[in-house]
Formats: sequence, C-alpha cells, structure tokens
Amino acid sequence: MLKIEKGDVFLFRPLRKPFKPSEVKKRRIESRLQKVQPDKDALKQSVNPALDYNIELMKKLFAETSDFVVRQFHFGSNREIRVGLVFIDGLVDQTSISESIFKPFMMQTLEGDSELLPEDPYQMILNWLVTFYSIKEEVEIGKLLDLLLAGFAILFIDGSEKALAIEVKGWDARSIEEPAAESFVRGPREGFTETLRTNTALIRRRIRTPNIRFDMLQVGTVTKTDICIVYIDGLVNPKLVTEVNNRLQRIDTDSILESGYIEDFIRDNYRTPFSLLDRTERPDKVAGSLLEGRVAIMVDTTPFVLIAPAIFSEFLQSPEDYYESHDYIRPFRWIALLLTLTLPSFYVALTSFHQEMIPTSLALSMAVGRAGVPFPAVVEAFLMEVTFDFLREAGTRMPRSVGQAVGVVGALVLGQAAVAASIVSPLMVIIVALTAIASFLIPNYSASIAIRFLRYPMLLLAGTFGLLGIFWGLMFLLLHLSSLRSFGIPYLYPISPSVPGEWKDVFYRAPWWAMDKRPLLFRSPNERRQAKGQRPEPPVKNGGDEGSGKQKGD
Repeated sequence: MLKIEKGDVFLFRPLRKPFKPSEVKKRRIESRLQKVQPDKDALKQSVNPALDYNIELMKKLFAETSDFVVRQFHFGSNREIRVGLVFIDGLVDQTSISESIFKPFMMQTLEGDSELLPEDPYQMILNWLVTFYSIKEEVEIGKLLDLLLAGFAILFIDGSEKALAIEVKGWDARSIEEPAAESFVRGPREGFTETLRTNTALIRRRIRTPNIRFDMLQVGTVTKTDICIVYIDGLVNPKLVTEVNNRLQRIDTDSILESGYIEDFIRDNYRTPFSLLDRTERPDKVAGSLLEGRVAIMVDTTPFVLIAPAIFSEFLQSPEDYYESHDYIRPFRWIALLLTLTLPSFYVALTSFHQEMIPTSLALSMAVGRAGVPFPAVVEAFLMEVTFDFLREAGTRMPRSVGQAVGVVGALVLGQAAVAASIVSPLMVIIVALTAIASFLIPNYSASIAIRFLRYPMLLLAGTFGLLGIFWGLMFLLLHLSSLRSFGIPYLYPISPSVPGEWKDVFYRAPWWAMDKRPLLFRSPNERRQAKGQRPEPPVKNGGDEGSGKQKGD
C-alpha cells in the first residue's frame, strides 16, 4: 500500500469529472469577457454571432443594475431559434414591447408554419415578425448601447452578426402647459416640455414647410445629451448654421443637463452680465425667430430653447406685442429700463451732491423725512435694494401659493417697520418700490437680472461722484453693449450701428403690412417676407354714399 507522506509532490493532477458542453461554452465566454475593458474595448466590438456572448457582454457593461432587463426566448415549431431582448425599464413602453415584439413571435410559434419562412432567421424577424414602425440595424456594440440608453430595445438573434434596435420609447413626460414665466393675456397657451420630440412637433405645427431642418447631434461623453439644431433652409444664412454646428461640436465635457450649459460654451463673451443668446419656453416665439432667419437650439430634458443670434432690443419685446393691433406698451418698457437702472442712483446723487437742483418745498419735505436716519443716502439705498432683492428671490423659491404673499406682505411690513425705526426715509421706500415695479415690466428674466445687478455699481458711482458718476456709468455701459457680438451680429443692432430703416420693431412695433422685409443684418437669402403694397385702404366711393342706392347725378 502506497504511503503518502506530508510534503510529497505529485506529478499528476487528481481525477475530476469532465465538464458538460454547456459548461465548457460558458467558461470560454467568461474567459473572453475577462479580457474586455468595458470602457474601451467593448464599445468598439461588433455583434458576435453567439447570442450568449452578446447577452453576457451587455450584463457586464451594466453590472447587473436593477433597471436593466434581459429576456431570452425560443420560437419556431420545427426548429429552435434563440433570440434575446434587452431594454432599460422606465425608458420603454411595455405595451409596445408586448404588442410589437413578444406577440408576433408567440403567434408565429403557435401557427407552426415556419416551413414557409426564409432560411435566414435575421431576415425573417426583420421583415415578418417585428411589426414596429421604427427599426435600426446596427453591428457595433457602442452604437447599440447609445440606442439602448435612448429608449430603444435591442434584439439579438443567435447566429447573426447584426442586431435590431427597436424604438419603443415610452417614459413619463409632462403634458403641454402654459409657461409659468412667460404667461400673457393674448396668444397661444402651449409651452415646450422636457421631451425633445414633442418640442419639434410643436414647431412643425406652426411652420408647415418641408424646408425646416432638425439636425441632431449628441454632446457630453457621459450624459450623451441629444441636441437639435433647428432652422429653415432657404431663409437662414448657411454661414450661421455652420458656425452654430462648429461651436457645438467643439464642446468636450462629460455632462450637459440643461441648455444653460450649452449657452456658457458657445456665447461670444463670457465677461458680460448680459445674455448673448435668447431663451424661451414658447413655441410661437421660436417659430417667429426661425422665420426671421435665425437658428434655434433645442436640448433634450429641458423646455428652454436657445435662439441665436440675439440682439438687446429683443429682451424688451414680448410675443404678445405681435398679437395686438397696436403696441403701446413697448415705449413704456424702455422708460422702465431707464428707471430700473438709474432711479435710486439719481436719488442718491441729488440728495448727496446736488441739493440745489431739488425744488425748495420738495427739499424741505425730504429733509424732514430723513431726520433721524443714521446712514448716508447711498448706504440707505443699498440696504433697501438688498432687502427687496432678498424678498423677491424668497418669493420665487417658495411654493407658488405663498410666494407672492410673502413678497408683497414682507415688503410692506419691512418698509413700514424701517420707516418707523428711522432706518430709512419714506421717500427711499417709494423710490425702491418704483424701481422694483419698473423691473417687472422687462419681459425677459435674464435681462431683468442683468439690469438689477448693474444698479449696484451705478449706486456706488452716484454716491461717489454724483451725477457725473451716473454719466460715466451710462457711457461705459453703452460702450460695453456696443462692443458685444452674438454670433458676429452687433448686440445693439439696429441702434448701433444705426439703421433707422430697421427701427420699425425696436421702440415700437409697426403694422405687419409695413414690415415687409426680414432684418438685414441676419443676411437671409430671402430678404422679403411678404408682398409690398398691402396697406389697408377704405373702399373707394363712386359718387354718393355706398349702399345708399343713390347713383351719381341723382
């Protein structure tokens, strides 16, 4: 009998049970997958004819996450054909998967007429079984992965080097509602949503021409956000479209979560507080901009659409201006812009440096109101402006049901308490309240924020140099605005450079029949938007009163 001592070395392996063929195949697949780096090699691979390899590779890429669903099944009565379906739960419509994928396979298996089918299972599935309207054929794993994360279901067929990507998108989406930040008395009540395809349909409804283009691209190495460039071929300058494409394709970042990310990357000047691209939630405003020869940039998962190029005068315009027969409000918006920017500064300059410019009775009344106030006028104005900005932001961030009440009641209570405690004068409360009301007349929120920010430098200049400081501040602001460009277009156009012929839609809105040309600076290939000579005229009377039955000479 052989005696085995401790430490003896054997030159043979102990006997073991042989593996089954299925186990051997599984181990081979696992060994091949271990050599694959998910972030590099896997995405460059082609679809493998072995179904098990493709399924295991997709599982490895998603690391068995809970929302990744794999469904493998067989079909065919006389021969077994194996297929595998993978999709992301929550991004697909389960009803579409059941009706357009599972049901046709089940019916074909039950009918048992596979003898009449082609020999190639892939062509049979593509042409006969999958009944959904949108199908893409792909051979690269990386492209299939992108489609899977975009709401497609991927169908792998055993023995085929191609896979089918079936568009069964079906995530929950917000319904079309009126934009809360851009609500008007007259005009459409529809607003963009967070779903890109819904937004493109809203534009299609308003511009029914085959010349409208929706160019798609993805930005963000991790988020891979869908970006849509919208323009009308034949109305837009091709150089503008090329420039927008170039700026978007230069973006190299891992995430794009909102259109504000895009705006920071493609704007002409990042050192200015003014927005160099217009943004809106209203489809009618985007449609009007496209008809002028501009470009819109839509970003998936956000309702805010960017419009390029933008000019400063547009931030004082509202879509409602074009729906009323007469535009009386726009001149008041320009006055409100000046009041918002300079009214507190003028008060500080007059009370601190130029008391002789104030009428005697008003000066005495102001002196009585300021009796006992311990701060100079510039500090008093700063305190009130900061307090009102705090209240405004608090009302915006709080729930809508109580936000407005907090803003109004807080302003009244704090203002009255500050006057009673002799911290500020009554006239200062009136000045700041008028300034806040005037800022609400600016329709564009981003422009309103910029003007509110510029009030503080103007207050410092007025408190240091008086009216001369206000003059210097206004001159510097005009020079800065004149130097800005939006995709090469002067920001103050048509004020600077001055084009009086283009002022029909700046300080007031001319009638539609008078605005027969598109803005010239956008260099649209088709400058004329409508026929000339459409000015309405009263009916011509032949002789006596029309309709009176009298003829000439009666």
